[in-house]
Amino acid sequence: MKKLTGVLLSGLMATSMCASAAISASADVTELPADWNPADWSYTIVGDAGLLGDSAWQPENDDFNMSYDEAAGVWYINLNGVANKGDKFYYGAQYKVVVRGWDASNPWEFSFNENGVAYGIDSNSIVDFGEEAEEADVVTIMFDGYKTSSRIDNPYTVGTPSPIDGDHTYFAVGDANLFDPAWTPNDPKFQMTQGEDGVYSVVIPVTEEQWDSPFEYKVAQDGTWAISFNDEGNYEDGAPNGLGFIDVNSEAIKITFDPATLKAGFECVAKTEVPTEEETDAPTDAPTEEVTDAPTDEPTGEAPSEETPTEVASSDATEDASSTTNPTSDATDSTAAPTGGSTNATGTAGGNTTGGSTSSGTTSSATGKVATGDSAAVAGLLAVVMLAGGAVVVARKRISE
Repeated sequence: MKKLTGVLLSGLMATSMCASAAISASADVTELPADWNPADWSYTIVGDAGLLGDSAWQPENDDFNMSYDEAAGVWYINLNGVANKGDKFYYGAQYKVVVRGWDASNPWEFSFNENGVAYGIDSNSIVDFGEEAEEADVVTIMFDGYKTSSRIDNPYTVGTPSPIDGDHTYFAVGDANLFDPAWTPNDPKFQMTQGEDGVYSVVIPVTEEQWDSPFEYKVAQDGTWAISFNDEGNYEDGAPNGLGFIDVNSEAIKITFDPATLKAGFECVAKTEVPTEEETDAPTDAPTEEVTDAPTDEPTGEAPSEETPTEVASSDATEDASSTTNPTSDATDSTAAPTGGSTNATGTAGGNTTGGSTSSGTTSSATGKVATGDSAAVAGLLAVVMLAGGAVVVARKRISE
């Protein structure tokens, strides 16, 4: 039984490892290969029933292979009568462009959307039919080898020159809700500049009076109405304007134009908070007064030495000495030195008074008490005085005899 269990476990582990290897081998491509050359491959589109009817999401269906315009370097497909396929039309049809033959075991492995390589959940491109649309005669899907794009009722025709070929300038233009002057295709203040990503843009400041209001706009090429682009990539004469909205608390509206998709766009730039004067002054004024005043005033009040305790200590020492050693006038004179200030203990014993700085064994001016060295000196002084007094008594006694 144990052997059978071991065999089963080993089999399960092997199966799991093989499955993991298979999943790893078929993982989606997440970035362009270093040697990527779009011309080496062919492409097909996959999408939902809104675009492809009953053939939705079938990457191996040859009916939706894309054609190649070699002169323009663009792959394309025109889908006719999209609104009627399977009665499943809705306003935001989804699709991808799949690289055919990249991995026979996983035809989904390498695909593109409108931003580049597509991978993961919610990575499909969107065809925006608009809220009012009920049908679309033609939906065109295009691919330039790096990104997808789409447009409605403007079929791709081989040999038609791209409207953006050559050097051009672009101007944002629109109604009076955002633009002043309105609908002027060559106003210098609305001329767009190209960023590093290739997208053109211009930022238009707005005021609070313009908040919470819609506006219409387009991007005019070369400052004329000959060619202008809306938010669907449609540049045909009479194409509808793009629609935008100015959000509350917006500081500006940024109008964009992407030559890769031929689409104009917009985004609201949120208003930024400006610090108040109180917030600006607080960190500079408060620390200056506290740091400057505190250290200068406090030490000044405590710095003076305590002269009074020093005098008291000297006086006490004198009184003690005189009360203890008063047998003769000479002894009394020798003990008077401490009251004249700080003295050297050794000099006092020899009868010489010093008036300069004190050495070790002097009265401490900081505490007002006699230091340990001074106590020893006083004791020695008292012993000398007592011996001198005894010698005087003995001498007098001998003289009297």
